[in-house]
Amino acid sequence: MTRLVESALAVAFLLPCSAFGQGLSAARALAHQGKVDAAVAEMQKLTSANPGNAEAQELLCMLQGSVDRYDEAISACEAAHNAQPANAKYTLELARAYGAKADHAGALTGMRMVGRIRENFEAAARQDPRDVDALSDLGEFYVNAPGIVGGGLDRARALVNQLQPLSPARAARLEGMIDAKAGDTAAADAAYARELAVAHSAEAYVDLANYNRKRKLYDQAERNAVLAIQTDGARGPDSIDAARILMDLKRNSAAAEKALRGYLTHEQVSAVPQYVRAHTMLGQLLQDRGDQAGAQDQFQQALALASQYTPARKALRK
Repeated sequence: MTRLVESALAVAFLLPCSAFGQGLSAARALAHQGKVDAAVAEMQKLTSANPGNAEAQELLCMLQGSVDRYDEAISACEAAHNAQPANAKYTLELARAYGAKADHAGALTGMRMVGRIRENFEAAARQDPRDVDALSDLGEFYVNAPGIVGGGLDRARALVNQLQPLSPARAARLEGMIDAKAGDTAAADAAYARELAVAHSAEAYVDLANYNRKRKLYDQAERNAVLAIQTDGARGPDSIDAARILMDLKRNSAAAEKALRGYLTHEQVSAVPQYVRAHTMLGQLLQDRGDQAGAQDQFQQALALASQYTPARKALRK
């Protein structure tokens, strides 16, 4: 084979790869801007041409999941996992996609999915025993799932020891969840206090606020949600979670609004920021306050990013 022919073949092989890489970069940029519809359209073209690309399928899964398209997210996550079944990252995303659908499906559908959820959380933890997110998610599953489908506090306690050297804060949080489930309030209080002392982070304040809310300690839940917002200098996902707590409690709407506006005006590091959800939440808050024009503007901004997002569409019809 002549050197000229070899060069021509190399160019012919590299061009499609280069085009795919450019398309993936463009889709990532759209996703990072929160332009879900545009990013999904780009990703669907890429994954149609190359369905075995796990990286592309994972991004498509995350995009679909960000706007509650559970079946579409599962389909993309399954494709990513099938392409690289030993990759803990893709296994974990698949478990989360299954979990999101189960959380929003009927009880019967949810129970049918529990086995797949458990299997993939356990597989992700085996594939990367140092993955803090995989261990944390598996521990939370063990705490919340009935024993008949693989849950159990003893299994969760074993993960506390595995988490401790990797993330003392996450280990303390899991211990708090276990103690709360077991009805040992004093031990749970101490565990969540340890998490806060170790991390002193917005995430720790959100965890404590959620724990307070479950115990119906609403004043403390409000206080810790506000502290989460004040501590979150990055104005990231913890601010969204804290705002959700305040909105559910119907307390301190001013702090919730500050958190949401902060999130929307700060550069987010996530590959798929929650801009659609944040606009919708802010619209709901303004609507409850009686600011119909402001609410309508927020719902329209959400739909400009994801035109079929059901919560925004329903709220706008009001």
